[in-house]
Amino acid sequence: ACLQARNEGRSLAREGNDVIREAAKWSPELAAACELWKEIKFEFQAVDTI
Repeated sequence: ACLQARNEGRSLAREGNDVIREAAKWSPELAAACELWKEIKFEFQAVDTI
C-alpha cells in the first residue's frame, strides 16, 4: 500500500496514516495491527542531528 501510494505521488509523511487505514479495509491482519498500535506514539528527538 505504501509503495503504491508513493508511486501515485502521494506524500507518505502527510498521508501515511490515511494510506495505512485505507489498506486496512482489505487486510484483517493490518486492521488488527492498526487497532493494537493506535495508541502508541513515538515521541523521541532525532539522534542524527548533523
